[in-house]
Amino acid sequence: MNNDKDQIRQVFEEVYPANIKARDLEGYAKLYTDNALWMPPDQPDRLGIPGIVEGFAAQFANQEVAPMSATAEEIEVIGNFGYVVGRCLATIYPREGTASQEVNFRVIWLMKKEEGIWKIDREIWNVKPH
Repeated sequence: MNNDKDQIRQVFEEVYPANIKARDLEGYAKLYTDNALWMPPDQPDRLGIPGIVEGFAAQFANQEVAPMSATAEEIEVIGNFGYVVGRCLATIYPREGTASQEVNFRVIWLMKKEEGIWKIDREIWNVKPH
């Protein structure tokens, strides 16, 4: 069985991008703890799964996201808590037909292990230059 760091890396680099690409609200919701805090750039914070799912749906209502690459650059685990510092690259395609935009996000996740599953408890990200 994978160790904790491998499990966290899989969530960050594989599961999370797959849910975003598929716009899978149910799958996305399962990535978070019940009281998770979601802190996107230039938008209000969202607390709890219903608010996070609402924010996720709103972000993607008018745009498509090309396959995203996510790289966990630092992962640490202390008991049932952990964190990830990473980078995500994506291409955003607005539905109204304006030019696409490549974005480079710096991401920090604080994670909790609940019933053997690593979940996001706090997420913050910002846009960085390429």
